[in-house]
Amino acid sequence: MGAPFHQTEAKMLKVAHILNSYLSQSETFIWQYLSAFKSIKPIVITNSTQNLEQFPLTNGRIILKKGKRYSKLWFLDNFFRRILKDPYGLEKRIIAKNDIDVIHAHFGPVGCKILPIAAKLNLPLLTTFYGYDLSISDIVERHFTEYQQLFKYGSAFLVEGPHMRVRLKAYGCPDTKIHVQRIAINIDNYHLAKRKVRKNSRVNFLFVGRFIEKKGLEYALRALSNIRNENICDFQIRIIGFGVLENYLKNMVNDLNLEENVVWLGMKAHTEVLKELRSCDIFIHPSVTARNGDSEGGAPTIILEAQANKIPVISSFHADIPYIAINRKAALLANERDVEGLTDNIRYLLKRPETWKTMGSYGRSHIEKYHNVTKEVSKLEMTYKRCSELYKGNSKRTT
Repeated sequence: MGAPFHQTEAKMLKVAHILNSYLSQSETFIWQYLSAFKSIKPIVITNSTQNLEQFPLTNGRIILKKGKRYSKLWFLDNFFRRILKDPYGLEKRIIAKNDIDVIHAHFGPVGCKILPIAAKLNLPLLTTFYGYDLSISDIVERHFTEYQQLFKYGSAFLVEGPHMRVRLKAYGCPDTKIHVQRIAINIDNYHLAKRKVRKNSRVNFLFVGRFIEKKGLEYALRALSNIRNENICDFQIRIIGFGVLENYLKNMVNDLNLEENVVWLGMKAHTEVLKELRSCDIFIHPSVTARNGDSEGGAPTIILEAQANKIPVISSFHADIPYIAINRKAALLANERDVEGLTDNIRYLLKRPETWKTMGSYGRSHIEKYHNVTKEVSKLEMTYKRCSELYKGNSKRTT
C-alpha cells in the first residue's frame, strides 16, 4: 500500500497535477483520487478554482498560476512572458519551487501544453485521457501533431478502461506506455439505505449529468414516454443537471406530455446528488456518441456511485460503460440511441421488481472489488514511483 501515512513530507514523492480548473461539478472522478493519496503528496497547479467547499484537498496543496489583472501573479506571469521571453517561466518556477518529482497532466491537450516544461525540468510526465480529448474530431485534429510528440516523449498514459486503451493506441500511442487506471470512488462514503420493493407505489428514476448530446437524456425521456403510454406503473424521473440542451429537453418533455412525470432539480452539490441516489429506485444514463464524435471515453462516475448504492442501472453499450456496469448482472444495457431497446429494459425492471435487490447487490460487489479508490489509488502511487525511478535512471531525454 506504499509508504506509511505518518512518514515525513520530505520523504514523500510530490506529484504536480496540472488542471485547467479545480474542480468542476462533473470532474468528481479526479477528486476521488486526489483526496485518497497516502504516500504521495498531490500539488494541484491550476488556472482557476471552483467548488472548493465540495472538493477540499486536505492532503495536498492547490496553487494558482493565473491571477486577476494587476495582481502579483499577473505581474509575475507578464514578467516571464514579456521581459524574459519565457512563456513557461511561471509554471517552471512553481514546479521547481515545490520540488516536484512527477508531473501528471489531466486531459490530452493539457499534457501537450506541459510537455515542454517537463522536458526543460527533466521530469517524468504522465497524461490521463478521459474522453473528449480522444473523441471530438475538432480536438483530435487540432492536437494530432502535438499528440504524436506527447506519445513519443511522455512517460506514461492512463485511461479508464479497454475501450479507451484501444482508441489511444489507434492514434499512435505505444501500447507499452498505456496503463488502465480504473475510475474509482471511496466506498465508505456510500451509506446504504434499506431498500424495499414497494408494491403499487411510485417508482423513482434518477438521471444525473450535463444536458449535452453524449449524455443521452433525450433517449431516456422518449423511452419513459413509451412506458407512460403503456400505463405499467406510476413513475417519476428526477433530473439533476444543466447545459446547452436544457430548453430543447424541456420542450420535448412538453411535446411528449411527460410534464407530470418529470422533476427538474437543476444543478446540485455532490452531497445532494448522493441524497437523491439513496432515495431512487432505478438509475438511468444511456450515453451516446455525439455527432461531433464526443463520447464518455471511459464511463460516467455517477454510474459507479449508483451501483455503490445498490441501485439497478439502465444504460448503453457505449465506451467503457459495459466494463464498469455488467450487463444482465448489475445493469441492463441497450445500443446507443435505441429507444425501443431502452423501453424493453425499463419494462423488464418495472415488471420484475424482485430483481432489483439482486442486481443492486451484484453492482455493489463489483464496485467494491474493482473500483474502490482505497485499493486503486495504491496502483497509481506505484505508477508514479516506477516512472520516477525509471526516469532518474535514464535522464538523457531530449525533445
